[in-house]
Amino acid sequence: MMQETEDTEQQRKCIIVGAGDFFGMPVKPAKCDYIIAADAGYENLKIMGIVPDLIVGDFDSMHVDGVQGTTGNVKDLDIYDDAEKAEYIHHLKKLDLDGVETRVIDPVKNDPDMMACVRIGLELGIREFHIIGGTGKRIDHSIANLQILAFLADQGARGYLYNVSQVTTAIKNTSVRFPDTMKGYFSAFSYSDHSYGVTEKGFKYIINDVTLNSLTPTGLSNEFVGTEAEISVEDGTLILVYGI
Repeated sequence: MMQETEDTEQQRKCIIVGAGDFFGMPVKPAKCDYIIAADAGYENLKIMGIVPDLIVGDFDSMHVDGVQGTTGNVKDLDIYDDAEKAEYIHHLKKLDLDGVETRVIDPVKNDPDMMACVRIGLELGIREFHIIGGTGKRIDHSIANLQILAFLADQGARGYLYNVSQVTTAIKNTSVRFPDTMKGYFSAFSYSDHSYGVTEKGFKYIINDVTLNSLTPTGLSNEFVGTEAEISVEDGTLILVYGI
């Protein structure tokens, strides 16, 4: 479970479960949370006995009867030209799978299934996203999910990507505090070309108002030391990695 804190109120979460490596649910869903299965991530949820609110995918990794892999009856929609507006999410073919609302994405697309799930969550007004089953053998998918974290930070939202022992998130032009109970390693990488005014307090290694860049891993392997810690960036996007 996340241990970081920010000056924001507790809010509804969007929990997205993908088909990658799955180690259970590090985040316990609340009744108000919105759960989306990304394609074969539905199989991971079934293992946990969790029924999602929505299933989304092109179903290249899970067979579903009746899925033709096409958007709805919108003939003039060019999914490549639609990358910025993402209008396609309003025209997805709808099915009912095991009593769960299901939306089918055309396999010829710019957005991966996970990104479509995030766009749907943002349209619902959700600002906090937890991505589970989003890492594994396909490093290209893992990199895509890191881009999604940065996309969410750019939208003023927050995303968290989990693996078996760590969580990754992204922040832009803000700060994050950690309680004194945190243990283990902490790393910060510049996702933007440069991240200016980076300060780390309360860690083993203290830095003040430095510039990180996207070409050198300067922020690798700091450590929590049993005190409250904080990282801030004045101008730029950081990828943060730490233990759960």
